Amino acid sequence: METMMIGQLAASTGLSVRTLRFYADAGVLPVHGRTASGYRMFGPDAVARARLVRTLRELGVGLDDIRRVLVAETSLDDVAAEHVRALDAQIRVLRLRRAVLRAFIGSTDPEELGRMSELTTMTAEERRRIVDGYLDAVFGDDPGPVGERLSMATPEMPDDPTPEQVAAWVEIAGLLRDPDFVASSRRMAERARAEGPEPDVAQFEVGKAIGRLAGPAARTGVDPASPQALDIVERLEALGPARPADGTQPDDRTRVEERLRAAERIDAFTDRRVGRYWTLVGIINGWAPDQAPADVIDAWEWYARALRAHA
Repeated sequence: METMMIGQLAASTGLSVRTLRFYADAGVLPVHGRTASGYRMFGPDAVARARLVRTLRELGVGLDDIRRVLVAETSLDDVAAEHVRALDAQIRVLRLRRAVLRAFIGSTDPEELGRMSELTTMTAEERRRIVDGYLDAVFGDDPGPVGERLSMATPEMPDDPTPEQVAAWVEIAGLLRDPDFVASSRRMAERARAEGPEPDVAQFEVGKAIGRLAGPAARTGVDPASPQALDIVERLEALGPARPADGTQPDDRTRVEERLRAAERIDAFTDRRVGRYWTLVGIINGWAPDQAPADVIDAWEWYARALRAHA
């Protein structure tokens, strides 16, 4: 069959006459002349072309792109690749919207939905700018080891976040934009920079021991002023900096000063919001849960109270 009328083309393709007229008027289905009565006539390639146009339209490809393919201005592979990228972007947005709505379920604050939507539909670059702005405000041009570690362990929102990850990112963004949290972080950074190099291995051992000894005491409600607490303080002090080789012990005044100084330093570096930040980063980045930061802070705060009680 060399040519066919529009009714024959409709029967061969399963498309309606109205759709075929639309394709013809859009320039993606060429007409090979008309009958004496003015009816459109189509060439032998019209069936394959009409089916291709229908398939591309079902996949969301626009008529302009279809026209470019059919006149060989671009290849079908290029158009397909371009639409795959567009669909991927749409899927990411839809997944984020789904996660936002799931995270919002149960909330009684209508404005919370707007905040969630705004913060979670940011691009990765826009989210990174929030983190970078916080790091710049805290560390300036001299990040030091602490700042470098923070910049390497920032929250990275996945393409298909869970409602928990959405809620965690919204909370983190609020923290990083909180002037009081920024000021507290800056004070800790300045003190860490002023106190010199990184702690030695012995200090890391003391830190682990505080979690092992003071942690259970904090959880079970041991009174920081009790003899049991004093025993824990003395055991932890024994793990600290080495005493003189002759075995002499500090006098009472020196011991008081050391304990008060240690308690003050713990207070300076203990901010529950910092612990919360790392909990939230772990949720977003999918890190396996270790010891909860809140438990760590409980142990250090209890130890500081015990140091003061026995100063």
